[in-house]
Amino acid sequence: MSASRGVPIVLTADRTLTADYPTLFGGMVASSQTTTTPAPIMNGLLARRSSIAVAPMGLRRIEAALRADGFSGDEIEVIAPERLSEMVGPRTRVIGVSAGEACGLGMNSTTMTAIAGGEIYPRRKVRDLMDRIAALRVRAPEARVILGGPGAWQLRARDDLRREMGIDHVVSGEAEGNVAQIFSVMIDGDDLPTHLEGETAAVEGIPPIRGPATMGIVELSRGCGLGCRYCVMGRAPMRHLPQKTILADTQTNVEAGLPGIGVISEDTLRYAAEGIRPKPQRLLGLLRRMREIPGMGLIQADHANVISVAGWSDDELSELRELMAGDSGCRYPWINLGVEAADGNLVASVGSGKLGEVDPERWGDFAAEQIRRLIRAGFMPMASLMLRLPGETADHVVENLRWVDALADEPLTIFPMLYAPIDGGSVPSRADLTPRHWRLIQRCYDVNFRQVPRMFWDAQAAVGVPLSRRIALHALGYGQVALWSALFTWRRWRAAS
Repeated sequence: MSASRGVPIVLTADRTLTADYPTLFGGMVASSQTTTTPAPIMNGLLARRSSIAVAPMGLRRIEAALRADGFSGDEIEVIAPERLSEMVGPRTRVIGVSAGEACGLGMNSTTMTAIAGGEIYPRRKVRDLMDRIAALRVRAPEARVILGGPGAWQLRARDDLRREMGIDHVVSGEAEGNVAQIFSVMIDGDDLPTHLEGETAAVEGIPPIRGPATMGIVELSRGCGLGCRYCVMGRAPMRHLPQKTILADTQTNVEAGLPGIGVISEDTLRYAAEGIRPKPQRLLGLLRRMREIPGMGLIQADHANVISVAGWSDDELSELRELMAGDSGCRYPWINLGVEAADGNLVASVGSGKLGEVDPERWGDFAAEQIRRLIRAGFMPMASLMLRLPGETADHVVENLRWVDALADEPLTIFPMLYAPIDGGSVPSRADLTPRHWRLIQRCYDVNFRQVPRMFWDAQAAVGVPLSRRIALHALGYGQVALWSALFTWRRWRAAS
Protein backbone atom coordinates (compact mmCIF):
# COMPACT_ATOMS: atom_id res chain seq x y z
CA MET A 1 0.00 0.00 0.00
CA SER A 2 1.35 3.40 -0.95
CA ALA A 3 1.92 5.60 2.08
CA SER A 4 1.06 8.64 -0.08
CA ARG A 5 -2.50 7.29 -0.36
CA GLY A 6 -2.62 6.99 3.40
CA VAL A 7 -3.03 4.15 5.85
CA PRO A 8 -6.56 3.21 7.05
CA ILE A 9 -5.70 3.43 10.76
CA VAL A 10 -3.09 5.89 12.02
CA LEU A 11 -2.25 5.82 15.74
CA THR A 12 -0.21 8.61 17.27
CA ALA A 13 0.52 10.61 20.42
CA ASP A 14 2.10 13.95 21.24
CA ARG A 15 5.86 14.44 21.50
CA THR A 16 5.96 14.13 25.30
CA LEU A 17 4.65 10.55 24.90
CA THR A 18 6.86 9.55 21.96
CA ALA A 19 10.20 11.14 22.86
CA ASP A 20 13.61 9.66 23.61
CA TYR A 21 13.56 8.98 27.36
CA PRO A 22 16.29 6.52 28.35
CA THR A 23 14.90 6.38 31.90
CA LEU A 24 11.52 6.52 33.54
CA PHE A 25 12.56 9.46 35.70
CA GLY A 26 13.77 11.35 32.62
CA GLY A 27 10.29 11.08 31.14
CA MET A 28 8.78 12.34 34.39
CA VAL A 29 11.11 15.33 34.45
CA ALA A 30 10.36 16.28 30.85
CA SER A 31 6.60 15.92 31.31
CA SER A 32 6.77 18.18 34.37
CA GLN A 33 8.14 21.13 32.41
CA THR A 34 6.03 24.16 31.62
CA THR A 35 6.46 26.60 28.76
CA THR A 36 8.71 28.69 31.01
CA THR A 37 11.37 26.18 29.89
CA PRO A 38 12.48 27.36 26.43
CA ALA A 39 11.21 25.18 23.57
CA PRO A 40 14.72 24.48 22.19
CA ILE A 41 15.73 22.96 25.55
CA MET A 42 12.54 20.94 25.74
CA ASN A 43 12.66 19.67 22.15
CA GLY A 44 16.40 19.29 21.81
CA LEU A 45 17.42 17.94 25.21
CA LEU A 46 14.62 16.88 27.54
CA ALA A 47 12.11 15.43 25.06
CA ARG A 48 14.08 15.08 21.88
CA ARG A 49 12.80 13.01 18.98
CA SER A 50 13.44 9.31 19.43
CA SER A 51 15.51 7.36 16.91
CA ILE A 52 13.46 4.28 17.87
CA ALA A 53 9.78 4.13 16.85
CA VAL A 54 8.39 4.18 20.38
CA ALA A 55 4.79 4.81 21.42
CA PRO A 56 3.02 4.98 24.79
CA MET A 57 2.11 1.59 26.22
CA GLY A 58 -1.63 2.23 25.88
CA LEU A 59 -1.28 2.89 22.15
CA ARG A 60 0.83 -0.26 21.74
CA ARG A 61 -1.94 -2.25 23.44
CA ILE A 62 -4.53 -0.78 21.04
CA GLU A 63 -2.33 -1.72 18.10
CA ALA A 64 -1.93 -5.26 19.42
CA ALA A 65 -5.66 -5.62 20.12
CA LEU A 66 -6.54 -4.52 16.59
CA ARG A 67 -4.05 -6.98 15.14
CA ALA A 68 -5.37 -9.77 17.37
CA ASP A 69 -8.93 -9.06 16.19
CA GLY A 70 -8.20 -9.35 12.50
CA PHE A 71 -6.71 -6.08 11.27
CA SER A 72 -3.57 -6.66 9.21
CA GLY A 73 -0.23 -5.01 9.82
CA ASP A 74 -0.41 -2.92 6.65
CA GLU A 75 -3.75 -1.41 7.76
CA ILE A 76 -2.23 0.14 10.90
CA GLU A 77 0.64 2.54 11.48
CA VAL A 78 1.81 3.65 14.92
CA ILE A 79 3.85 6.79 14.39
CA ALA A 80 5.35 9.83 16.06
CA PRO A 81 3.58 13.12 15.30
CA GLU A 82 6.44 14.24 13.06
CA ARG A 83 5.57 11.45 10.59
CA LEU A 84 1.84 12.09 10.30
CA SER A 85 2.13 13.70 6.87
CA GLU A 86 3.66 10.47 5.53
CA MET A 87 0.74 8.28 6.62
CA VAL A 88 -2.43 10.39 6.45
CA GLY A 89 -4.12 10.37 3.05
CA PRO A 90 -7.38 9.61 1.17
CA ARG A 91 -7.48 6.01 2.44
CA THR A 92 -7.19 7.05 6.09
CA ARG A 93 -10.38 6.39 8.02
CA VAL A 94 -9.32 6.59 11.67
CA ILE A 95 -6.75 8.78 13.39
CA GLY A 96 -6.36 7.54 16.94
CA VAL A 97 -4.70 9.86 19.45
CA SER A 98 -3.42 8.98 22.92
CA ALA A 99 -3.17 11.88 25.38
CA GLY A 100 -1.89 12.08 28.91
CA GLU A 101 -2.94 15.69 29.49
CA ALA A 102 -5.79 16.65 27.16
CA CYS A 103 -6.59 19.76 29.23
CA GLY A 104 -3.72 20.01 31.74
CA LEU A 105 -5.91 19.11 34.74
CA GLY A 106 -3.78 16.35 36.28
CA MET A 107 -2.11 16.77 39.66
CA ASN A 108 1.38 17.09 38.26
CA SER A 109 0.28 19.65 35.67
CA THR A 110 -1.65 21.87 38.06
CA THR A 111 1.21 21.74 40.57
CA MET A 112 3.93 22.61 38.08
CA THR A 113 1.98 25.48 36.52
CA ALA A 114 1.22 26.84 39.99
CA ILE A 115 4.91 26.79 40.88
CA ALA A 116 6.60 27.76 37.62
CA GLY A 117 3.84 29.46 35.64
CA GLY A 118 3.25 28.97 31.94
CA GLU A 119 1.43 26.03 30.36
CA ILE A 120 2.35 22.42 31.01
CA TYR A 121 4.19 21.02 27.99
CA PRO A 122 2.10 17.82 27.66
CA ARG A 123 -0.97 20.04 27.18
CA ARG A 124 0.86 22.33 24.76
CA LYS A 125 2.10 19.36 22.74
CA VAL A 126 -1.43 17.90 22.52
CA ARG A 127 -2.60 21.21 21.09
CA ASP A 128 0.27 21.20 18.59
CA LEU A 129 -0.61 17.64 17.58
CA MET A 130 -4.28 18.43 17.07
CA ASP A 131 -3.36 21.49 14.96
CA ARG A 132 -1.17 19.23 12.81
CA ILE A 133 -3.98 16.71 12.40
CA ALA A 134 -6.49 19.45 11.52
CA ALA A 135 -4.22 20.66 8.72
CA LEU A 136 -3.89 17.11 7.36
CA ARG A 137 -7.59 16.26 7.40
CA VAL A 138 -8.06 17.92 4.01
CA ARG A 139 -6.11 14.96 2.63
CA ALA A 140 -8.36 12.49 4.44
CA PRO A 141 -11.92 13.84 4.20
CA GLU A 142 -13.46 10.58 5.44
CA ALA A 143 -11.20 10.19 8.47
CA ARG A 144 -12.50 10.57 11.99
CA VAL A 145 -10.38 11.48 15.01
CA ILE A 146 -10.76 9.53 18.24
CA LEU A 147 -8.89 10.41 21.44
CA GLY A 148 -8.19 8.08 24.35
CA GLY A 149 -5.47 7.46 26.90
CA PRO A 150 -4.99 8.41 30.55
CA GLY A 151 -5.96 12.04 29.92
CA ALA A 152 -9.23 11.35 28.10
CA TRP A 153 -11.27 11.89 31.29
CA GLN A 154 -10.43 15.58 31.10
CA LEU A 155 -12.63 15.98 28.00
CA ARG A 156 -15.70 14.09 29.24
CA ALA A 157 -17.57 17.25 30.22
CA ARG A 158 -15.93 19.71 27.80
CA ASP A 159 -17.62 19.27 24.43
CA ASP A 160 -16.79 22.83 23.44
CA LEU A 161 -13.08 22.15 23.81
CA ARG A 162 -13.40 18.74 22.15
CA ARG A 163 -14.95 20.35 19.07
CA GLU A 164 -12.38 23.14 19.09
CA MET A 165 -9.61 20.52 19.11
CA GLY A 166 -11.14 18.69 16.15
CA ILE A 167 -11.90 15.49 18.06
CA ASP A 168 -14.91 13.48 16.85
CA HIS A 169 -14.97 10.83 19.59
CA VAL A 170 -13.51 10.36 23.06
CA VAL A 171 -13.07 6.87 24.51
CA SER A 172 -12.62 6.48 28.24
CA GLY A 173 -10.97 3.62 30.09
CA GLU A 174 -9.33 0.46 28.83
CA ALA A 175 -10.49 -0.54 25.36
CA GLU A 176 -8.84 -3.80 24.33
CA GLY A 177 -12.22 -5.50 24.67
CA ASN A 178 -14.07 -3.40 22.07
CA VAL A 179 -11.57 -1.25 20.17
CA ALA A 180 -11.75 -3.45 17.07
CA GLN A 181 -15.53 -3.07 17.02
CA ILE A 182 -15.31 0.71 17.47
CA PHE A 183 -12.75 1.11 14.71
CA SER A 184 -14.69 -1.17 12.35
CA VAL A 185 -17.80 0.99 12.74
CA MET A 186 -15.75 4.14 12.17
CA ILE A 187 -14.15 2.68 9.02
CA ASP A 188 -17.60 1.76 7.69
CA GLY A 189 -18.74 5.35 8.24
CA ASP A 190 -21.56 4.43 10.61
CA ASP A 191 -22.64 6.67 13.47
CA LEU A 192 -21.12 6.42 16.94
CA PRO A 193 -21.73 8.38 20.13
CA THR A 194 -19.33 11.22 20.81
CA HIS A 195 -18.34 9.72 24.15
CA LEU A 196 -17.51 6.02 24.20
CA GLU A 197 -16.71 3.64 27.02
CA GLY A 198 -13.93 1.17 26.49
CA GLU A 199 -14.43 -2.43 27.50
CA THR A 200 -11.84 -4.22 29.57
CA ALA A 201 -10.44 -7.55 28.52
CA ALA A 202 -9.59 -10.38 30.86
CA VAL A 203 -5.91 -10.11 31.76
CA GLU A 204 -5.26 -13.39 29.95
CA GLY A 205 -6.68 -11.76 26.82
CA ILE A 206 -4.56 -8.61 26.90
CA PRO A 207 -2.28 -9.08 23.87
CA PRO A 208 1.50 -8.60 24.07
CA ILE A 209 2.73 -5.41 22.41
CA ARG A 210 4.05 -5.53 18.83
CA GLY A 211 6.55 -2.66 19.09
CA PRO A 212 8.62 -0.83 21.72
CA ALA A 213 6.91 1.31 24.34
CA THR A 214 8.13 4.76 25.38
CA MET A 215 10.61 4.55 28.28
CA GLY A 216 10.68 0.77 27.90
CA ILE A 217 7.40 0.55 29.80
CA VAL A 218 6.15 -2.89 30.83
CA GLU A 219 2.81 -3.30 32.59
CA LEU A 220 2.64 -5.47 35.69
CA SER A 221 -0.87 -4.70 36.88
CA ARG A 222 -3.89 -2.52 36.25
CA GLY A 223 -6.16 -0.86 38.74
CA CYS A 224 -5.67 -0.45 42.46
CA GLY A 225 -8.94 -0.76 44.35
CA LEU A 226 -7.98 1.22 47.45
CA GLY A 227 -10.73 3.74 46.72
CA CYS A 228 -8.82 7.04 46.75
CA ARG A 229 -11.12 9.78 45.42
CA TYR A 230 -8.36 11.63 43.59
CA CYS A 231 -7.24 8.69 41.43
CA VAL A 232 -9.04 7.23 38.40
CA MET A 233 -7.64 3.81 39.36
CA GLY A 234 -8.87 3.98 42.94
CA ARG A 235 -12.20 2.36 42.12
CA ALA A 236 -10.84 -0.25 39.72
CA PRO A 237 -9.88 -3.57 41.31
CA MET A 238 -6.26 -4.54 40.80
CA ARG A 239 -5.68 -7.11 38.05
CA HIS A 240 -2.28 -8.66 37.38
CA LEU A 241 -0.97 -9.48 33.92
CA PRO A 242 0.33 -13.03 33.38
CA GLN A 243 4.09 -13.54 33.50
CA LYS A 244 4.17 -14.67 29.87
CA THR A 245 2.70 -11.33 28.70
CA ILE A 246 5.09 -9.32 30.89
CA LEU A 247 8.11 -11.28 29.67
CA ALA A 248 7.03 -10.94 26.03
CA ASP A 249 6.62 -7.17 26.42
CA THR A 250 10.01 -6.93 28.13
CA GLN A 251 11.69 -8.84 25.33
CA THR A 252 10.08 -6.60 22.68
CA ASN A 253 11.46 -3.50 24.39
CA VAL A 254 14.94 -4.89 24.98
CA GLU A 255 15.29 -6.23 21.42
CA ALA A 256 14.29 -2.80 20.09
CA GLY A 257 17.23 -1.22 21.92
CA LEU A 258 15.63 -0.20 25.23
CA PRO A 259 17.57 -2.04 27.96
CA GLY A 260 16.21 0.25 30.69
CA ILE A 261 12.79 -1.16 31.57
CA GLY A 262 10.12 0.66 33.55
CA VAL A 263 7.72 -1.70 35.31
CA ILE A 264 4.38 0.04 35.78
CA SER A 265 1.69 -0.60 38.35
CA GLU A 266 -0.38 1.41 40.78
CA ASP A 267 1.37 -0.72 43.42
CA THR A 268 4.46 -2.57 42.21
CA LEU A 269 4.92 -4.40 45.52
CA ARG A 270 1.46 -5.95 45.26
CA TYR A 271 2.08 -7.81 42.00
CA ALA A 272 0.19 -11.13 41.89
CA ALA A 273 -1.20 -10.54 45.37
CA GLU A 274 -4.59 -11.75 46.48
CA GLY A 275 -6.33 -8.74 47.94
CA ILE A 276 -4.10 -6.11 49.51
CA ARG A 277 -1.61 -8.43 51.20
CA PRO A 278 1.64 -8.59 49.14
CA LYS A 279 3.17 -11.85 47.94
CA PRO A 280 6.83 -10.77 47.64
CA GLN A 281 8.14 -14.03 46.19
CA ARG A 282 5.82 -13.71 43.20
CA LEU A 283 7.30 -10.37 42.15
CA LEU A 284 10.84 -11.51 42.95
CA GLY A 285 10.30 -14.64 40.85
CA LEU A 286 9.08 -12.52 37.93
CA LEU A 287 12.11 -10.22 38.16
CA ARG A 288 14.45 -13.20 38.20
CA ARG A 289 12.91 -14.38 34.92
CA MET A 290 13.16 -10.87 33.44
CA ARG A 291 16.86 -10.86 34.36
CA GLU A 292 17.33 -13.93 32.14
CA ILE A 293 16.43 -11.95 29.01
CA PRO A 294 19.66 -11.17 27.07
CA GLY A 295 20.47 -7.47 27.10
CA MET A 296 18.35 -6.66 30.14
CA GLY A 297 19.63 -3.59 31.96
CA LEU A 298 18.22 -1.43 34.75
CA ILE A 299 14.67 -2.22 35.93
CA GLN A 300 12.85 0.84 37.23
CA ALA A 301 9.59 0.95 39.18
CA ASP A 302 7.16 3.79 39.68
CA HIS A 303 4.49 3.40 42.39
CA ALA A 304 4.13 1.42 45.60
CA ASN A 305 1.78 1.85 48.52
CA VAL A 306 3.17 2.52 51.96
CA ILE A 307 1.20 -0.36 53.48
CA SER A 308 2.63 -2.72 50.85
CA VAL A 309 6.20 -1.91 51.88
CA ALA A 310 5.27 -3.09 55.37
CA GLY A 311 4.30 -6.46 53.88
CA TRP A 312 7.89 -7.09 52.70
CA SER A 313 10.71 -8.19 54.99
CA ASP A 314 14.00 -6.32 55.04
CA ASP A 315 15.72 -9.20 53.23
CA GLU A 316 13.04 -9.25 50.53
CA LEU A 317 13.40 -5.49 49.96
CA SER A 318 17.17 -5.89 49.65
CA GLU A 319 16.74 -8.67 47.08
CA LEU A 320 14.25 -6.52 45.18
CA ARG A 321 16.81 -3.73 44.99
CA GLU A 322 19.49 -6.09 43.68
CA LEU A 323 17.20 -7.56 41.03
CA MET A 324 16.19 -4.12 39.84
CA ALA A 325 19.73 -2.78 39.61
CA GLY A 326 21.29 -5.96 38.21
CA ASP A 327 24.79 -5.24 36.94
CA SER A 328 23.83 -1.78 35.62
CA GLY A 329 25.83 -0.02 38.33
CA CYS A 330 22.74 1.89 39.53
CA ARG A 331 23.30 3.07 43.10
CA TYR A 332 20.02 4.87 43.77
CA PRO A 333 17.01 2.97 42.40
CA TRP A 334 13.88 4.86 43.33
CA ILE A 335 10.27 4.00 44.00
CA ASN A 336 7.42 6.44 44.59
CA LEU A 337 5.29 6.24 47.75
CA GLY A 338 2.08 8.26 48.04
CA VAL A 339 2.17 9.43 51.65
CA GLU A 340 -0.23 12.33 50.82
CA ALA A 341 -0.23 13.85 54.33
CA ALA A 342 1.28 13.24 57.73
CA ASP A 343 -2.17 13.31 59.30
CA GLY A 344 -3.77 9.90 58.76
CA ASN A 345 -7.30 11.15 59.38
CA LEU A 346 -6.94 13.65 56.55
CA VAL A 347 -5.66 10.91 54.23
CA ALA A 348 -8.46 8.55 55.28
CA SER A 349 -11.06 11.18 54.40
CA VAL A 350 -10.15 10.87 50.70
CA GLY A 351 -8.83 7.30 50.62
CA SER A 352 -9.47 5.14 53.66
CA GLY A 353 -8.16 2.01 51.92
CA LYS A 354 -4.75 3.62 51.60
CA LEU A 355 -4.12 3.20 55.34
CA GLY A 356 -5.05 -0.48 55.46
CA GLU A 357 -5.20 -1.44 59.13
CA VAL A 358 -2.86 1.34 60.27
CA ASP A 359 -4.21 3.58 63.03
CA PRO A 360 -4.69 7.04 61.44
CA GLU A 361 -3.00 8.58 64.49
CA ARG A 362 0.17 6.59 63.62
CA TRP A 363 0.15 7.20 59.87
CA GLY A 364 2.91 9.81 59.71
CA ASP A 365 5.32 7.76 61.84
CA PHE A 366 4.36 4.55 60.06
CA ALA A 367 5.02 6.06 56.60
CA ALA A 368 8.36 7.48 57.75
CA GLU A 369 9.44 4.07 59.07
CA GLN A 370 8.60 2.34 55.76
CA ILE A 371 10.60 4.99 53.91
CA ARG A 372 13.58 4.38 56.20
CA ARG A 373 13.30 0.62 55.61
CA LEU A 374 13.52 1.22 51.85
CA ILE A 375 16.57 3.42 52.40
CA ARG A 376 18.27 0.72 54.46
CA ALA A 377 17.57 -1.73 51.62
CA GLY A 378 19.42 0.56 49.19
CA PHE A 379 16.57 2.53 47.59
CA MET A 380 16.16 6.29 47.25
CA PRO A 381 12.43 6.60 48.00
CA MET A 382 10.35 9.30 46.35
CA ALA A 383 7.54 10.42 48.65
CA SER A 384 4.60 12.53 47.56
CA LEU A 385 2.53 14.90 49.69
CA MET A 386 -0.80 16.34 48.60
CA LEU A 387 -1.65 19.98 49.27
CA ARG A 388 -5.13 21.46 49.59
CA LEU A 389 -6.83 18.15 50.35
CA PRO A 390 -10.49 18.67 51.30
CA GLY A 391 -10.58 19.55 54.98
CA GLU A 392 -6.93 20.62 55.16
CA THR A 393 -6.16 23.25 57.82
CA ALA A 394 -3.13 25.35 58.62
CA ASP A 395 -2.25 22.83 61.35
CA HIS A 396 -2.11 20.05 58.75
CA VAL A 397 0.38 22.07 56.70
CA VAL A 398 2.54 22.62 59.77
CA GLU A 399 2.38 18.90 60.58
CA ASN A 400 3.51 18.09 57.04
CA LEU A 401 6.41 20.49 57.44
CA ARG A 402 7.51 18.79 60.67
CA TRP A 403 7.28 15.41 58.91
CA VAL A 404 9.54 16.65 56.10
CA ASP A 405 12.01 18.16 58.57
CA ALA A 406 12.34 14.81 60.35
CA LEU A 407 13.37 13.10 57.09
CA ALA A 408 15.26 15.94 55.44
CA ASP A 409 18.74 14.49 56.05
CA GLU A 410 17.86 11.09 54.56
CA PRO A 411 18.62 10.09 50.93
CA LEU A 412 15.14 10.58 49.51
CA THR A 413 13.05 13.01 47.48
CA ILE A 414 9.71 14.56 48.48
CA PHE A 415 7.37 16.03 45.89
CA PRO A 416 4.40 18.18 46.96
CA MET A 417 1.38 17.97 44.65
CA LEU A 418 -1.84 19.96 44.45
CA TYR A 419 -4.96 17.87 45.04
CA ALA A 420 -6.82 17.49 41.73
CA PRO A 421 -10.33 16.00 41.93
CA ILE A 422 -11.43 13.71 39.11
CA ASP A 423 -15.15 14.32 39.66
CA GLY A 424 -15.30 17.68 37.90
CA GLY A 425 -14.80 19.68 41.09
CA SER A 426 -12.76 22.86 41.18
CA VAL A 427 -9.00 22.47 40.88
CA PRO A 428 -6.81 24.33 43.41
CA SER A 429 -4.58 26.99 41.91
CA ARG A 430 -1.66 29.15 42.97
CA ALA A 431 -4.09 31.57 44.59
CA ASP A 432 -5.10 28.84 47.05
CA LEU A 433 -1.56 28.44 48.40
CA THR A 434 -0.71 30.24 51.62
CA PRO A 435 2.72 31.31 52.86
CA ARG A 436 2.77 28.10 54.93
CA HIS A 437 2.22 26.07 51.76
CA TRP A 438 5.08 27.84 50.03
CA ARG A 439 7.32 27.25 53.03
CA LEU A 440 6.47 23.52 52.85
CA ILE A 441 7.04 23.40 49.08
CA GLN A 442 10.39 25.14 49.44
CA ARG A 443 11.46 22.78 52.23
CA CYS A 444 10.61 19.76 50.07
CA TYR A 445 12.61 21.18 47.19
CA ASP A 446 15.55 21.97 49.47
CA VAL A 447 15.71 18.19 49.91
CA ASN A 448 15.13 17.53 46.20
CA PHE A 449 17.76 19.99 45.06
CA ARG A 450 20.37 17.93 46.94
CA GLN A 451 19.18 14.49 45.90
CA VAL A 452 17.58 14.68 42.45
CA PRO A 453 20.81 15.49 40.56
CA ARG A 454 22.48 12.40 42.09
CA MET A 455 19.51 10.17 41.29
CA PHE A 456 19.11 11.55 37.77
CA TRP A 457 22.81 11.22 36.87
CA ASP A 458 22.97 7.74 38.37
CA ALA A 459 20.01 6.39 36.39
CA GLN A 460 21.18 7.96 33.14
CA ALA A 461 24.65 6.45 33.57
CA ALA A 462 23.13 3.05 34.40
CA VAL A 463 21.35 2.87 31.02
CA GLY A 464 24.32 4.16 29.02
CA VAL A 465 23.35 7.76 28.28
CA PRO A 466 26.43 9.45 26.73
CA LEU A 467 28.50 11.61 29.06
CA SER A 468 27.94 14.74 26.96
CA ARG A 469 24.17 14.51 27.30
CA ARG A 470 24.41 13.76 31.01
CA ILE A 471 26.58 16.85 31.52
CA ALA A 472 24.11 19.01 29.56
CA LEU A 473 21.18 17.69 31.59
CA HIS A 474 23.11 18.17 34.82
CA ALA A 475 23.90 21.79 33.95
CA LEU A 476 20.26 22.41 33.09
CA GLY A 477 19.20 20.90 36.40
CA TYR A 478 21.43 23.19 38.43
CA GLY A 479 20.18 26.16 36.44
CA GLN A 480 16.63 25.24 37.41
CA VAL A 481 17.68 24.86 41.04
CA ALA A 482 18.87 28.48 41.10
CA LEU A 483 15.77 29.70 39.28
CA TRP A 484 13.30 27.81 41.44
CA SER A 485 15.03 28.84 44.68
CA ALA A 486 14.48 32.46 43.76
CA LEU A 487 10.96 31.68 42.58
CA PHE A 488 9.96 30.11 45.90
CA THR A 489 11.12 33.19 47.80
CA TRP A 490 9.08 35.38 45.45
CA ARG A 491 5.97 33.18 45.75
CA ARG A 492 6.09 33.23 49.55
CA TRP A 493 6.40 37.00 49.55
CA ARG A 494 3.52 37.41 47.11
CA ALA A 495 1.29 35.04 49.08
CA ALA A 496 1.97 36.95 52.30
CA SER A 497 1.33 40.38 50.76
